[in-house]
Amino acid sequence: MLVEKITSRQNPLVKRFRRVRTMGERQHIFLEGVRLIEDAIQAGAHFESVAFTSELESNERGAALLDVLLRSVQCRGALVSKQVMEAIVDTQTPQGVAALVSRPYHELDDIFSADPDLLVIADELQDPGNLGAIIRTAEAAGASGLITTRYTVDPFNDKAIRASMGSALRLPITTGTSRLDVATRCREHKIRIIASRAPTTTTQEGAESTEDQVTSSAYYDVDMTVPTALIVGREATGVSELWAANADGFAHIPMSDGVESLNVAAAASILLYEAARQRGFEFKPGRFLKPEAVRP
Repeated sequence: MLVEKITSRQNPLVKRFRRVRTMGERQHIFLEGVRLIEDAIQAGAHFESVAFTSELESNERGAALLDVLLRSVQCRGALVSKQVMEAIVDTQTPQGVAALVSRPYHELDDIFSADPDLLVIADELQDPGNLGAIIRTAEAAGASGLITTRYTVDPFNDKAIRASMGSALRLPITTGTSRLDVATRCREHKIRIIASRAPTTTTQEGAESTEDQVTSSAYYDVDMTVPTALIVGREATGVSELWAANADGFAHIPMSDGVESLNVAAAASILLYEAARQRGFEFKPGRFLKPEAVRP
């Protein structure tokens, strides 16, 4: 890595870091902090630029990371002042390193051609922290991949990446898909669609609806040993009518009286780990696809 020294906040590279961080460039993603950049190296990400301060070498882990970057990563490097780094990042206490890497890219067909046995479908989620947490749990629980539908927050924005703790760089993810296209692929690949929902819904007379009695089961009674796609819906409204019409079943999480719903990331965690439990926590090694660089 060739290194230049930058002292001005108005330097074009500094402006570019900020532009990527605020999602001004679709083909790259912004990473900040030692842990995320270590994860990116291990995931084989393509680095475009790295900015670091002299403080990065003040601890053993930071010094080791800088040594790897200087020796093994072929990209543009910049030694910047603490003030310039504060202009680049969006955290209160910067760790002294940030990077721009190529955005991982997977087509919808890539996800399904890998014979997935456990998928997560994030349907119009709006909170990047929730989506990042779901991505992290999906990887930990052995999911084959994650799909976001249109109008879902970008899983590669700065906050979502941080919340995923690097899982977004490893778990196959495809974004902005049509609900109908996903439902069609699930049917073609014989993947059972399970939608999450509140424990019960009631009619105006207060009785449970016939549909709920027939199709909604407690999450631990849903068979997730077969290929399964778990759908979690928008924080405020839940799964869409299209998913309700196309689901093979509904899973609810029993809750005490007075509690209407769980945080969507918490609900997804319960469902994913129930699937892992039913499968005996037998995680498949080497199940992840190698991402392609994003298309310009």
